[in-house]
Amino acid sequence: MTQQAFILTNSRRAAVLRPALFAAVALCALVLPPHEAAANKTSPAQPSVLEPDATPTSPRFREMLAKAQAGDVHAQNEVGILLATGQGVHRAPAEAVRWWTMAADKGLSDAQFNLGLAYDQGQGVAQNATQAAELYEKAASQGNVAAMYNLAELISSGNGVPMNLGQAARYYEAAAKKGHVKAMYNLALAYSRGQGMERDDAKAAHWMQKAAEADHPRAQYLLAQMYAQGIGVKKDTAMAAQWLERAAKAGHARAQYSFALHCQQGQGVPANPGAALRWYREAAGRNHTGAMCNLALMLLEGKGVDKNPAEAEALLTRAAELDDPKAQYNLGLLYQEGQALTKNPPQAYYWLSLAARHGLPEAKEHRDVVAKELSRVDREGLDARVAAFRPKGVGR
Repeated sequence: MTQQAFILTNSRRAAVLRPALFAAVALCALVLPPHEAAANKTSPAQPSVLEPDATPTSPRFREMLAKAQAGDVHAQNEVGILLATGQGVHRAPAEAVRWWTMAADKGLSDAQFNLGLAYDQGQGVAQNATQAAELYEKAASQGNVAAMYNLAELISSGNGVPMNLGQAARYYEAAAKKGHVKAMYNLALAYSRGQGMERDDAKAAHWMQKAAEADHPRAQYLLAQMYAQGIGVKKDTAMAAQWLERAAKAGHARAQYSFALHCQQGQGVPANPGAALRWYREAAGRNHTGAMCNLALMLLEGKGVDKNPAEAEALLTRAAELDDPKAQYNLGLLYQEGQALTKNPPQAYYWLSLAARHGLPEAKEHRDVVAKELSRVDREGLDARVAAFRPKGVGR
């Protein structure tokens, strides 16, 4: 029975559960507490029997339940999936664990993976990374690709098992060769960094391209950097721009910023201020502070776009509030000069002081000049604001 991808939670490790074939209908199913769900796996307790007069379930669930109770191992795994996802029956994660335990003990790799995922994520049973790793290993030994990847994740981080980068790399490679996209990406990183294997830029580029071609946005972005710098591949600015554009269209903020820069400077693509403006806006919308700064500069200079000092000021302020030192410095400088923006010595002192905290010597120099325009009381009040400053978010 072929299993397809299904995500139980937002975990970075993906589940491989078979999607439901019917619409969900509520049912009151018996849900056992986690400690009961984690009963001895070699002699699992029999699952509860749903009362015949319970809230109606879907025909598909009733069919699978009958087969599962008759000992069909694939049906037991399927019932676990339906109970875990609440499709066709009331959601009951602990009950799902009981069914997966029975199927896993009979050697079904999909059930071993699903049970491992439950232990990994603490769904229906107490979280136990060691138990998850054991189950993933059993499933991986039978060729379960998702189990190979999840096991590699645990081993590479030392979660529940001793850290072993070499072993993790081997599992990533095994999964990558079977088409697992995230494994391709992680294998590329392993080759690029020499983690668990000898560094090999050519192999890193090979697997990064495989992941990029499979629409992995971060792989597309990093492959673009490899083409831009000639790492593992022949340097090719046009190819770098192509991969940046693909990653940008997929919503990768750093790729959007980098592609905007290529469009602005005509690197690998014809110079296009309109396209640069568009992609800076996209990246700025994802809190990329560099994009905010470059977009603000375009709006202040009016090169290829209409001047808009008010929007530029708002963008620089937003980036500065995210604690970007360059934005803080530029905003302070603009307030000090009073040309593109209205002169404002207190604001200039405040933002230049914050930029100086990041170690920008030029910011300290300008701040000291502005300080002469302020009273001691004003400076003390502004210094207190600087000391109390906390970023509004995380800039990139």
